[in-house]
Amino acid sequence: MTPTAIVARTDPEVPPRCRVYAETDMSFARSSGSTAGAIATADRAVPRQVRRIIETRLTRWGLPGLIDSAQLLATELVTNAFEHGCGDVGVRLYLTATHLVIEVRDGSHELPVLGAAAVDGVDGRGLFLVASIADRWGVSHDGTTTWCSLPFLRRNGDMEEEGIVAIPALVHDESVWTRHAQFRAGEHAASNARNYTRMYLSQQPVPVNIEAAAAIGHALMANAVAYSGVPGYAVIPMHWALLPSGELVIQVLDARCDFPDFDEAMKWEPAEGESPRGLWTARRLGAEIAYAPVEGGKVVQALIKPATTPA
Repeated sequence: MTPTAIVARTDPEVPPRCRVYAETDMSFARSSGSTAGAIATADRAVPRQVRRIIETRLTRWGLPGLIDSAQLLATELVTNAFEHGCGDVGVRLYLTATHLVIEVRDGSHELPVLGAAAVDGVDGRGLFLVASIADRWGVSHDGTTTWCSLPFLRRNGDMEEEGIVAIPALVHDESVWTRHAQFRAGEHAASNARNYTRMYLSQQPVPVNIEAAAAIGHALMANAVAYSGVPGYAVIPMHWALLPSGELVIQVLDARCDFPDFDEAMKWEPAEGESPRGLWTARRLGAEIAYAPVEGGKVVQALIKPATTPA
């Protein structure tokens, strides 16, 4: 791995031990032309192959928002492995409940380290880049594997500590209280969101119709599960906030940045005999629906007017 003469020693973190929901593992033979500090032409093509595989896998796993960062991280780690390792290079991608983890094996027992590389230097930059992009990185105890992780959803800069996304176009007031939860994107996600909304709001002095709010929460979550393309093991965040005006905000964050035909969806009316759609139901119950792109996806919001004017 990276020679200790280039950078100063740092204590590596231990990779997380979590349940793995999906993974892919690949191995690339090292060309005899690659030596310490010099990468053969054949081996220089490997990072490009890895980037293509990452794009395919993350698209299939419903995480397109992570492709660019994951490709950059893997490129740096794979290049570092060919430049400083001594054996074949292996790459493993896997999903935990909350993170994408990238592991790169190179057969070297020398621990990769992070230190003070010069701003215009060419050595030691890869791990600096990894440390700046990944939320965590580290190395196995035997030094043969370097890993880093990316969360499924990064908090947007406008997100409050308690989890409500304060998007100016959607929310114009500070909240009295906020609540947030996450639901697995499976067949029960929408009903779980409805039950949770009903349970939590029944414990709060909210001036809105609780059953209507629960049905609206169900509609937002069902829409996210149906159209965001995330796999069933992914989690979908949901937030609630009560505004001083008495309005209730319900937000669902999903990994798809766009909302195709949003205007048409807001105007849609069921024909005779046609089953109603979720967002139509939410609008019929009085919700004002809006959406906005955020880092890692989009927020779909329902603004519910109070049934009574708060004192």
